[in-house]
Amino acid sequence: MRLEVVGALWGTLELSEMASVLNISATGALIESPVPAVPDSTQSVLFFVDDEELKVETHVRHSRRVVPEGDPPQYLIGIEFVSPPSRLVHSIEQLVLGPGGESADL
Repeated sequence: MRLEVVGALWGTLELSEMASVLNISATGALIESPVPAVPDSTQSVLFFVDDEELKVETHVRHSRRVVPEGDPPQYLIGIEFVSPPSRLVHSIEQLVLGPGGESADL
């Protein structure tokens, strides 16, 4: 049975696609994804740190297609973290400092 909707009806669509992190800082990341993201939207992103899932709310700052038309689509998406978990920030700091506690060239 279908019902007619009169007026606005809000909903949520959740897609789960793997993406590659190209660069990351304590405030955001640049990811490569097979699906685009809408600039200025809020997205939940899952990061895996030492086999632990960390869900991070993000703001999409930019998204652009980087593969020529006709090829499978790829998008570069700049995201800004909104209150990232301390576990993620600590992990990022460890990447920057390197194993000996000194700045690493990334």
